[in-house]
Amino acid sequence: MTTFRKIEPYLYYPDGRVALDWLQSTFGWGETFTVEEDGQVTEGSVTVGDSFVHVSGGRTPGNDNGGEVLNIVTVDDVDALYEHIRSTGVAVDPPKDEPYGPRSINVTDPWGYRWYFWQGHAVY
Repeated sequence: MTTFRKIEPYLYYPDGRVALDWLQSTFGWGETFTVEEDGQVTEGSVTVGDSFVHVSGGRTPGNDNGGEVLNIVTVDDVDALYEHIRSTGVAVDPPKDEPYGPRSINVTDPWGYRWYFWQGHAVY
């Protein structure tokens, strides 16, 4: 059996540039590269720790609501991230302690993808 190191989602957005800018400003992630065709971002990535989130522009998420995708991202300080996201004007649920272990916040991006940030470990 192999050891899995990380997972890197490849998400569809109608406008790749707008999506990358939103992910960077809202979550503080760094852009690593973009591919443009006719002035439009068709592909791009942002860094998330030692992982990446890949964006495909010019495409619509499945079911017009992020394809029912929930992205879970582990962070060191969920309260600090909450304050950062609030400072950008984006709606974010207040941090809460989950009954199964981690402290978490939830954000839905303008395209319907759900981002669930947690600190700690789940206890099942």
